[in-house]
Amino acid sequence: MGRNHVRVFSELPEVKNIFAVDISAETLKSVAQFQKVTTFSNLESALDKKPDCAVLAVPTRLHYEIGTVLLNHKIPLLVEKPITENVRDGLSLIEMARAKKVPLLIGHTERFNPAVVELKKNIHLLGEVIYASAHRFGVPAERDVGSSFIDQAVHDLDVISFLCGQKPKYVFALERKIIDKKNNDLCTAIFEYDSFTVTIEANRVTPIKTRELILLGIKGTAKLDYINQELSAFLAANGQRKYESFDQMLMTAGKGTEIKPYFVKAEPLKIEAEHFLRCVDGKQPVVSGEEAVAAVAAIVAGQLSNKNGKREKINYQVDF
Repeated sequence: MGRNHVRVFSELPEVKNIFAVDISAETLKSVAQFQKVTTFSNLESALDKKPDCAVLAVPTRLHYEIGTVLLNHKIPLLVEKPITENVRDGLSLIEMARAKKVPLLIGHTERFNPAVVELKKNIHLLGEVIYASAHRFGVPAERDVGSSFIDQAVHDLDVISFLCGQKPKYVFALERKIIDKKNNDLCTAIFEYDSFTVTIEANRVTPIKTRELILLGIKGTAKLDYINQELSAFLAANGQRKYESFDQMLMTAGKGTEIKPYFVKAEPLKIEAEHFLRCVDGKQPVVSGEEAVAAVAAIVAGQLSNKNGKREKINYQVDF
C-alpha cells in the first residue's frame, strides 16, 4: 500500500518532495522510479529532512510504535487503516495528536470512494435501513497483511457505520485459515446495530476480486460496487410493500423504479491524499480517530467471538 501512496502523492503538483522510508532495499528501488522521491533505509534520516507531513503505511502492529515517534515530532499524520491493533493504542494516538495539536487522518480509503459518497447523499431514498450485506473477496496476499477481519472486513464495517450513523453493539463471527498459514484469511460476521443487522463476508482465497455492498431499506434497496464505482437504487413502486392478493404481488413485483445517480468516478486513494493535504492546512479530517477506533473495537470483538464461539458485546472503552 505504501507504494501506491508514493505514486499518488508524486502526481500532486503541490507536493514538491517525497521521502520514502523502508527497511527493504527492493521496496525502495520500486518507489524510486516515481518523480520527486528520495529514499531512506531508516526513519531518523528522513526526519532530518523536516517533512511537512507523513503517511504511515506499515504493518498494523507497528502503527502505534512509529505513529508515536511521528506525532512527537509534531508531524501531521495519515495512518493507514486500521489505526492500531487494539482500542487502547488507538485512543493513545488520538490523545497524543490532540495534545500536540497535530492533524490525524485515518486511511479508511473507501470513505473517499465516489460511489460511497453518492450513496451517503441519497441514502434517505431507501427509508429506514433494516439490513446490509457486504462481500469483499480477494486473491491471496503476497505479504503479511494480518487477518481478513483486520485487513478487509474493517472497510465495510466502517462504511456501513458511516452511511447509517450508528455503531454496532454485538457481533458473532467465524474465521478460518485456508491458504495463509499465519493469518485467518476467511471470515464471516453478523453485526447487530440498534435498528438493523449486517452480515460481512471477507476472504483472500478467491481467484477474482469482488467488493460489493447491499443496503435494504423500508422503501428500497441500494447496490454498490466499490471496484467499478457503480451505484443503483431500486425503489418500491409508490412505496408499496403490502399487497391485497398474491396475484397483485406478482403483477407488481419488478416494477419498482431503478435510479442510477450520476457522479464522477475517481481514484479514492488520490482523493484521500488531496484531502489529507487540506487537513495539514487546517481542514477537519473526514475520518476521525474516534471513528477508526470504533471500527477496531468491533473487529476485536469479532475476533473474540470467533475464539469463544459466542455472541460478543462490543466494548468501545478501555481502562488506562
